[in-house]
Amino acid sequence: MTREQGRTAVAFVGDRVASAHVGSLQGMAPALQEGFRLLRDSISEPIAAAKLALSINQVLAHAEDAHLRLKLTSTAEEKCKQLPLTLAWTDQGLLVRSSTSMPAGSRVLAIGKYSLDEIDRLAVSSIPHENRYWAHSEFARLLPRADTLRSLGLLNPDDSVDISYQPRDGAPSTQRLRLGTTVSPPRPWIGYQLWPASSTATLWLDRCDVNDEFHATLSRFVAEVRQSSIRKIAIDVRGNPGGDSGVALAILRAFGRAPTNAFSVDVRVSPELNAAQPAFDPKNMFPLLEKLGISNSPANARDYRLPGSLVLSMLAQRLPPAPSDAAPKVDLYLLTDGGTFSSASLFAILMRDNHLGMLIGEPTGNSPSFNASEIHLDIPHMPYFLNLSTARLIRPDVHAGPAETILPDVLAPMTADALASGSDPALDFVRSR
Repeated sequence: MTREQGRTAVAFVGDRVASAHVGSLQGMAPALQEGFRLLRDSISEPIAAAKLALSINQVLAHAEDAHLRLKLTSTAEEKCKQLPLTLAWTDQGLLVRSSTSMPAGSRVLAIGKYSLDEIDRLAVSSIPHENRYWAHSEFARLLPRADTLRSLGLLNPDDSVDISYQPRDGAPSTQRLRLGTTVSPPRPWIGYQLWPASSTATLWLDRCDVNDEFHATLSRFVAEVRQSSIRKIAIDVRGNPGGDSGVALAILRAFGRAPTNAFSVDVRVSPELNAAQPAFDPKNMFPLLEKLGISNSPANARDYRLPGSLVLSMLAQRLPPAPSDAAPKVDLYLLTDGGTFSSASLFAILMRDNHLGMLIGEPTGNSPSFNASEIHLDIPHMPYFLNLSTARLIRPDVHAGPAETILPDVLAPMTADALASGSDPALDFVRSR
């Protein structure tokens, strides 16, 4: 990118944050204003898009809004090379989840020129977040990717990087890994497994998509649970970055746990939101609210609220009719971790505040109430888009108070031993009950 293109991109992001970000309704935070000004003025020569994206995200991190960030476009992400490596950030540090050349459960000591402490600081400074659980989880996911490694200056001239690590029962060592084609996911994005001997079944979702595959899989899962008289159901949304909140309602309804209330939504009105999602334009939304007798906002309001009861009704209208058969009688568990984010985190707060089941695993990547309802704005001259949060989602239990995360009822974190042995502490807890 040329100097002019880089400055144009920074100005574009700053202008849109000021105009449409829900957190900037009363004016952009001084730290953001100053951050954008300093970044724009610092661009005095051509700059790589990945490096500029990292710098912009470091500015956006001052908003303490995990949804407000730059992300690679889907086309660019599909073409992005990465190391043959997946990582997990746990209480025990940064661990190898899978690799072609390093044992699972090994502890990462350094990546290129950065020690683990420096990597920790980079995660917190460059990943917009509400808590460290998301900063660590997301940085661990992004670290093996070419754009992240380049932006941090970690790649050798031959597109390799040196990783120092220590196996669980061995001496420290160093392995040189090279970028390759994108690694295929180890499993389908949705699926399930039953263990009749322990009367346990798990349904996993690596994203929240309400589509034909989701509905068909959920229907088969419920049928097999009923046929096998399964007593315990674990819904696994660990590492799930979110998507459609209808997923949570569909699953809860299938097991007779339909929530009585949902999160309310405080919407910031803006030209950007009106263009991207016309349904939220006041001229379209306010007549609906008036018919329901819940609107008292003037026509020129800068923001308005959708109550939880209406949000719940809107979600239900987008789903097929509820099953007519009686729901299987089961104990319901939700498996969470720092990568449980956005709509997956809303799943957790729906269960917590409506008392629908237990949360097992690790703290989630969002606070109980958070900014979301994001729109995507392509950034000039960059293979990135601005993920811009336009609303504040308020937890159902308004008396519960603020918190930085949703804590599980039972803490069952992933460990080096579990990664090495292929075991799963959270799921093992459910199976043992």
